[in-house]
This record gives sequence, C-alpha cells and structure tokens, in this order.
Amino acid sequence: MFDIKSLAIQESTVLHLLHPVDGYPLFADEDEKEPVTVTVASTSSRAYRTAVNAMHNRTLKRGKKQLTLDEQRDEGVELLTACCITSENLVYDGKPVKSAGDFRKLLADDSFAWLNRQVDEALGNVGLFIEKSLTA
Repeated sequence: MFDIKSLAIQESTVLHLLHPVDGYPLFADEDEKEPVTVTVASTSSRAYRTAVNAMHNRTLKRGKKQLTLDEQRDEGVELLTACCITSENLVYDGKPVKSAGDFRKLLADDSFAWLNRQVDEALGNVGLFIEKSLTA
C-alpha cells in the first residue's frame, strides 16, 4: 500500500538563490560553503493563507473599484513578503535580511525583480515543498 502522507506538502523549503544572469547558485564566500538562501513558506502554509485572505478582504472592501498597476504590484510584493520567512547570507542595504520589513524593502525594489521571480516560481513548484525520500 502507498502511504499518501509521504507526499504531504511541508510548511516551508529553503530556496538557494541563483545568479540572475548565469543561473549559478549564489554563495556568500569564494569557497562556496555559505549558500545564499531564503526560507519560503508553501502555498499550504498559514502565512500564505493569511496573506491571501487579507488580499481577498481588501478586494471585498474595494468593491468594483479596479486596482492600478502599482497597487497590483504592491499586492504581489505583500504576498511574496508574507512567504519569505528568513534568509541566510543575504544582505540588503548593509543589513542581514531577516524580518518581514527587510523582505518588503528588498522585494519592492525594482532592481531585484529577478528575486521576486525566483520566490514566485518556488511557490508554484510543489515539488520543492515535498520531502524527498528514497522510500516514498
């Protein structure tokens, strides 16, 4: 018999960031022993659900009023921010990126749209959130 629990989606995964040009994994050191990572909450996590519910509630309050492109972008940044739990070896403006406020500033910076894409793509890749097992 197959135990379906072996395919349960985990709350989060560690995303090793890739260089936006060459696609190679980013490291904070020349010896490549300190990966630059972001811990990302899954779409099954409470953090994601809370952020999506807040977006829907704002939509309901707005009624039929359409969002501007800037407002749509801000909503996307808020969702990605809610899904970024912490990071390792990632610095922005001279400070380690650890808190929601740190992520919000970084993800809202258009100079790093590639980072938003990597986090967004990770959210859409359920395989990253399923524990790898030789027996599954």
